[in-house]
Parts: sequence; structure tokens; C-alpha cells
Amino acid sequence: MRIGIDFGTSYTAAAAVVEGAIEHISFHGDSQFRTVVFIPETPVDMSQFDESVYELEVANIVRSEKSSYRARLKEYEQRASQIRVTYRKQARDGDISDEAARRQTEVALSALNQPVLQSDEALKTAAVAAIRRQWVQDQITAGRERSITVDESAVFGEAAIEEFFAYEAGRLIQSPKSLLGYKLGEPQRIAIVRIVANVLRHVRQAASSQLGVEVTEATIGRPVTFRSSMGDAGSKQAIALLREAATQAGFDAVEFLAEPAAAAINYHAQSAAAHEVVVVDVGGGTTDIALGVIGGVANEPQIEATWGMGKGGTDVDLGLSLMAVMPKFGKDNCRLLAPVYVNAAMVSDLNRQLDFRKTRLDGVPEPFTSRLRTLQRNGVAIRLNQDVERLKIALSTETKAAVTLDYIEPDLRATADRSHLEQGYEAFQRSFSDLLRQVSQETAGRTPAVFLTGGMSRAPYIAEAVREHFPDSKLVHGDASLGVVGGLALHAAMQRSLVNRPSSELASTQ
Repeated sequence: MRIGIDFGTSYTAAAAVVEGAIEHISFHGDSQFRTVVFIPETPVDMSQFDESVYELEVANIVRSEKSSYRARLKEYEQRASQIRVTYRKQARDGDISDEAARRQTEVALSALNQPVLQSDEALKTAAVAAIRRQWVQDQITAGRERSITVDESAVFGEAAIEEFFAYEAGRLIQSPKSLLGYKLGEPQRIAIVRIVANVLRHVRQAASSQLGVEVTEATIGRPVTFRSSMGDAGSKQAIALLREAATQAGFDAVEFLAEPAAAAINYHAQSAAAHEVVVVDVGGGTTDIALGVIGGVANEPQIEATWGMGKGGTDVDLGLSLMAVMPKFGKDNCRLLAPVYVNAAMVSDLNRQLDFRKTRLDGVPEPFTSRLRTLQRNGVAIRLNQDVERLKIALSTETKAAVTLDYIEPDLRATADRSHLEQGYEAFQRSFSDLLRQVSQETAGRTPAVFLTGGMSRAPYIAEAVREHFPDSKLVHGDASLGVVGGLALHAAMQRSLVNRPSSELASTQ
């Protein structure tokens, strides 16, 4: 059985064609789930720590600490000697009195930290404690790596965030798709592939259970351009990692189809007459556009060209967060610079999140210090990001909206109005407008219909931008959430049908 999978930045969905109709895979009663994974952390069994194994390492640490003490003592004695010489000279030259020289020497010497050599027993105790702490961290890391391979321990979607706050220990990862196109060290690459494999395994098992047959093949949607720091190489890497993750998840065969092309297939199936269409798919992490002929007697749409950019709804979330929510954490009201708040808001970038959690808060006044410390806890920024997304959705139809942030601080609320949203989407809208302008220039003299799909296509300002660049085109709104996965399911069914046809029939069609 071959299914279609829309592995999205924000949400993931799957579907199959059963008896000629699209059947969406259910995930706890819903046709999609938020692309968030929580992996509980396995407690460390301290009884397994054997101090005797580290006797040589302890001895080396003690010896090193003694050597370090001698170096620190020598430096202290040199600085103390310089202080004494300086004030004696000032007294000798008549710049200050002998008494003043004595007092200032005492003050300066008191400011120096004179090294203290601990007993051998104290040094050994400290060394064992340091080794034990590192051992615990190693066990936690090993447990994390092991748990990433065990699908039964992972929790997905909204439940993942709820589970994290109940469990309060583990790894909470949002939008792993956004990481696939970036330069990765080997440990990061291994971890991300395993995380994505967990998501795809979750999909495969749900589909197998619902369809009553083992699902081992899939057509997986892909953006025209992945979010990346490496250009085209990033997109190639992302596909390779997705393929590796699919294999780990138990898929024997996978193929990839550009997401706007998938949306076009779904629209094609509903169109009796052939006509030219520009498909605009605005998702959470990417925006993709395809030009093709859709509808009529052809089996599938004829795609002529594609365009894309690595920006989407999450960029609007970032802008809105900086405008309306991060001021509650001191943005523009304390010494911390704007990049700190950008790191806090970019929850799909693990490196930025790590940098934010390491940010020192010295000199930050209350109540911002307490709020930021809470936000630095692993997973809290993801929950805040959900509230920002709710603000964004509400402000698409309302002039004012608010969210409660009582998990940060009792009675804390963030309120935003339409002006905050407009400022928040300004940067994304400029890039989106530039992309639309490119497409309209390359299709000059033609009047294709415009088919809008993707989660962000619901936003009024998206349709306004499309009308600006395609004023004479008919605008058609597709299924914002499930249009792409429906097309992927239809394509998967076509491929399945092609594979199952007799070789003589295949030969006659070639």
C-alpha cells in the first residue's frame, strides 16, 4: 500500500486512495497533527556509577589541581609584589604619605583572591563529584539517543507539549523539517534523522492500523526550496535525510513530489476543463508556486515551472512575537539586545534555542529576569510560540486579541492589535511580494487562474498580495490544511496503479 504524506513544518498529515476516494489517516480523531515530538527522558540509575573505575582519572585530576594551584599562587604573588612596589614608590616619591601607602596597599591586596590549596581528601572528593556529574550527563545523552529510536516512548502533536509539561524532563522538538537543510555536525544529523524517523513511523503505523494493511511505500511532499543555509545543496541534503529517515521508519520505497504540484493534482481531479493555473502554496516554513495546465482529460496536471522560497507562516509568527509578546520579557526595556529575543522566538532552530537558554541575565531587572528564566526552560518557548500562532490566527479576522501566559507568571497576558500583526508580517510580505512579482513577470501576457492553498492561505493579506500581482486572474481557494496531502494520495495511487499494471499494457503506453 502506498500513501501520501504531507510532512509539514507546522502540521503533518497522511492520506490514501481507497476504492477511488481519498481517505485521510486519523491521528487521535484528527486528520493532521502538529509536527512536535516529545521524547521522555529515562531516569539515571545512580547505583550503576562505580567510583573504583575512575581511580586513575581522579588521581590525574588531583595532580592537575595541585599544579594549577601552584601556577595561581605564583601569579598571585607576582601581582601582590607589584602592588607593594607601586605604593612604596609613590610614598618614596612623595606622592602619598607612608600611612596612605600602607592603607592603599592593604585595600589592593584584599581585592586579590589568594589561592588556597585544599587537602588531598577534599581534592579527591571534588574530583569524584565532577566525574559523577559528567557520568550522569553521559547517561542522559545515551538515554536520549536510545529513546529516539524507540517509537513507543515518543508523543506527538498537541499531546507532546502537554506531556512535556506534565513530565518536566525530556526533549521537546518542534518543526524538525526546518532543520534538514542546514549544515549539521554528525551527532546533530544522526539525532535529527532519528527524530524525523519517529514522526514518519508514527504516520506509517497509524496508516497501517486504519487501512488494515502493512504500509511500506509513500509519496512524500517536499517544498520547491527547503529552508537552508546552503542554497541548493541544502535542499539536496534535506531530501537525502528524509529518505534515510523513511527507511528507518520502515518504508521500503519512497518518492518525493513538490508540494505545489501535489496541490495541483488535487485541483486537477476537480476540474473538468483544462486551463492554465498558478498554484500558490503558503505553508508554515516555505512558500511554493507552480505553473501548469490543470483539468481536462489528462491523467495528471502538466507542470511547466516552479518557484519557491524558504519562508512561511513561522516567519510571521516571529515578527508578531517580537512586536507584541517579547516586550513582556523586556524587549526594548532592558539591556538585552534584539537577537536574544529572536533566538527565543525561533523555536524550530535548535542552535538558536540553545544560545537563548545560555543567555546570561545579569543586570536584567524584574519582572523580566523571572519571566526569561522560565522561558529558558526547555519546551516553554514552544508553548509560547503556540500562543503567538493563536494571536496571528485571531488577528486575521479580529482587530484585537489576547492570550494568557499564566505558565510564565500568574495573571500575565499578551495583547495585540491589527497594527502588531501588520508590523509582524511586513518582512515576510515583502519577500512574498517579490516572489509573486517574479512569477507574474515570467507569465506576462497570460491570465492563469490562481489556486491558493496551504495553512497561511487563509490570511487575508496573502490573498491581497496575490490580487495585486494577478489582478485579472480568477482566484480559487483550495483546502488550506489538506489540499496538498490529498494530491499526494492521488499521486501515490497513480504510481501504485502503474506498478500493478501488466508489463504488456505498460509497453503499449510508452
